Formats: sequence, C-alpha cells, structure tokens
Amino acid sequence: MNRHAIIAILALAGLAALALPAQAQDITADVKTWSGQSWRLSQPSLEVFYTIVSKPQGDGAAGGGGTGRTSFGELSLGGLSRESMDPSLVTLNRLFGKAAPDTIQGHRQGQEITAYRGGVATQIPLGNISSITFKRQPVRDSSLPPYVAATHIRYAADIALADGTRIDADYVNLGTAILRGTTPDGRIDIPWQDIEVLRFAR
Repeated sequence: MNRHAIIAILALAGLAALALPAQAQDITADVKTWSGQSWRLSQPSLEVFYTIVSKPQGDGAAGGGGTGRTSFGELSLGGLSRESMDPSLVTLNRLFGKAAPDTIQGHRQGQEITAYRGGVATQIPLGNISSITFKRQPVRDSSLPPYVAATHIRYAADIALADGTRIDADYVNLGTAILRGTTPDGRIDIPWQDIEVLRFAR
C-alpha cells in the first residue's frame, strides 16, 4: 500500500471519529400539549423573543420628566438584561444616532430555565433536563383587570434531571419563550404555556 493510500485511509478515519460525537449529540423532544396534541421534534431549541426600546418615547423623555418609556441602556425584560443580549444590539443607538428605530425586535436561544421553590431561584441548564411536566392553577383574587383575571394562570413544574434527581418547582415562567423544532412536515413553534409534558431524548 503506497503512502497516498495510507494518508487517505487515515483522513477517512479522522472524519468518522469527528462524525460520531455529532451523531451522539442528536437530540429529540417529545411534546404533549394541554389540548392533547403530541409531536416528536428534532433539533429542538428554546427561543426567547424580546422587544427592545431603543430610545426614550414621549414629550417628557428628553427633559427627564419621567413620562417617556424606558431607554435602551436601562432595559430589562423578564430577566433579559442588556448583558445577556447580543452585544451588537447595544451599539445600535451609537450606529444610527437619531435615526435609530423606536423599538427593535429579536430573539435568542435560551440556554437555561429558572425554577423557583419557596422563593429560592435555581437556574437549570437545558442540557441537564430530562423532562418537564408543567402544572397550572388559576390564580385566585388576581390583581389583573376583570377581563383577563379569569385566564390568569400560575405555572409550576416537576423537572427531572439527566442525573436522576428531581426538582419540584412551585413557580416557573419562561416569558415569551417558544419551543422550536422540526417534524417531517416542517418547522413547528409551540408557546411554552401550551406545553404540558416535554421529554428530551439524547
């Protein structure tokens, strides 16, 4: 066997070794919704959507009267601070100056969820989660206006981790997040509030 054939075999072996970890990391998600629908998703991801106010709004904003909307640099939505967003977005005002848009919409992939138990917050990486079973309960004596109070739901969750431990969270809120994945029929986006059971297979 000549030297070129040996090099070719070694190169193929190296490519095969690289491909094996990628295949081993393939993830699917089995989803059951509160309405009884079920899907198996490949390439699942948690997508967090947000709207950023890029500059003060209202006549009193420039004068510091307090009637304007939150400025870009001070914004924090559902725990999403400017430090956790794409750093390039923070420079939009510098790039556009007065021509910067009033609001900027975007999304990013969530890498963890926050579960609460007795007021204590635990941040759980998605890669550590084996399954989540959501529980919901109507909020009594809701402070929301009457036309939305009837649909005010509080969510809890039973979270099973890959190492076999479980977390019984008495409160979870994933904000505007959706679960995104693909099926044989195409891409599907499921709001997290619609999900009853989510199981990951790795």
